[in-house]
Amino acid sequence: MDVLHSAGVRVAQHLQSGFNEYEDWFMFASNVADLHTPYFVFFPIWFHLQSKVGVKLVWVAVIGDWLNLVLKWVLFGERPYWWVHETNFYGSSQRPVLKQFPVTCETGPGSPSGHAMGSAGVWYVMISAILTLASQRNHSTLQTGCLRVLLWSLFCAIELLVCMARVYLAAHFPHQVIAGVISGILVAELFDKVQWIYGASLKKYIITTVFLFSFALGFYLLLKVVGVDLLWTLEKARRWCVRPDWVHMDTTPFASLLRNLGTLFGLGLALSINAPLYQASYRGKQVHGAPFRLGCIVVSLLALRLLDLVPIPEEQELLLYALSFCKSAAVPLMVVWVAPGCLSQLFTVKKKKAQW
Repeated sequence: MDVLHSAGVRVAQHLQSGFNEYEDWFMFASNVADLHTPYFVFFPIWFHLQSKVGVKLVWVAVIGDWLNLVLKWVLFGERPYWWVHETNFYGSSQRPVLKQFPVTCETGPGSPSGHAMGSAGVWYVMISAILTLASQRNHSTLQTGCLRVLLWSLFCAIELLVCMARVYLAAHFPHQVIAGVISGILVAELFDKVQWIYGASLKKYIITTVFLFSFALGFYLLLKVVGVDLLWTLEKARRWCVRPDWVHMDTTPFASLLRNLGTLFGLGLALSINAPLYQASYRGKQVHGAPFRLGCIVVSLLALRLLDLVPIPEEQELLLYALSFCKSAAVPLMVVWVAPGCLSQLFTVKKKKAQW
């Protein structure tokens, strides 16, 4: 692996020296590839346009990131920013110098890349949804083919940018981002064949949430019993990050796990509360018109923006996990229940006034 890692370091050095003028673009691509964007931006938009796609987005993101966590614990992937300091590969030779950034010092293992895996899965779902909607319209074969080529070319360009960004930032080796993209596509493809999630009850959401948490915790404890420390990367991050304030506890594996499980539980709770409206939308019946749905999107995005401003203290680990779960659970509640509920009341009041 040292040969593969050293080749990856050379790629990172080449990107940092030859493409440093695109640093802002790489930072932007890395931030957008984080699962924060699908939850806080893509999900509100898609849920109120095509609720089925919104639900699928959440499931692909949650299961994909959970699988990513398990794979990272199994594969023990290094990260470039600490590997160059600890490897014996270079012997007495001068070690390569890699520049670090505020988002470089993630605390979990590196393989496969969570950013690449998450973005690949999410964008695969969205592009597939657009193509499905386009196929339902009376377009010519040429138009459909051109749209397909255009959108999948866009997908490739986005994933290439994300992969380059993660390598440029010294957060991943090239083989880790490639593995992430492939894994993300496979998860999205899997959910093309899964239909029960669209009619799942709150009980199924709770059972799934508990199972995912129990499996991850049980796997962690099992490996710990046999002498494997799955938090080995946290010490490396603290030791080799050039700035201590760049090491964030919310990037630890369990913080990420609780955020995702909170989102999944919140979705199940919100759908159970707002079941009639969701079921009608799922069956293709638009209960409300375009102005209402557009209003729901705007209100949801504004509400989530305010929620995003609420800080979570990182000093106490258990408190961080609990608040991360609760804050993430609030996201689908605001999108699925609060925003439509508030606008329904507003539209009802206006309708009554118009009748007077």
